[in-house]
Amino acid sequence: ANHRNDDHMEATIAMVASAIPGLEVTEAIITSVDSLGMYVKVTRTPRASDQPQQFKLRLPFPRPATDRKDVKMVIMEMTQAAAGASKE
Repeated sequence: ANHRNDDHMEATIAMVASAIPGLEVTEAIITSVDSLGMYVKVTRTPRASDQPQQFKLRLPFPRPATDRKDVKMVIMEMTQAAAGASKE
């Protein structure tokens, strides 16, 4: 998750936006991953406030991952789906 957080935060932000329309976050850090999904710590600043809020949310995988390599594949699939959704 560290490599993903360091190098691909924009993709994680896009996955959050795709999974939860209307939730605009400025930071998304994957905190843990299992075969069914991942927990992400997000930061957002509500429109009616200037104070940032942080909270964790769960992004479920579209299908269970069978092993570590498959987790990477599922996350790549989610990233591509989120990129496609943002272009529509």
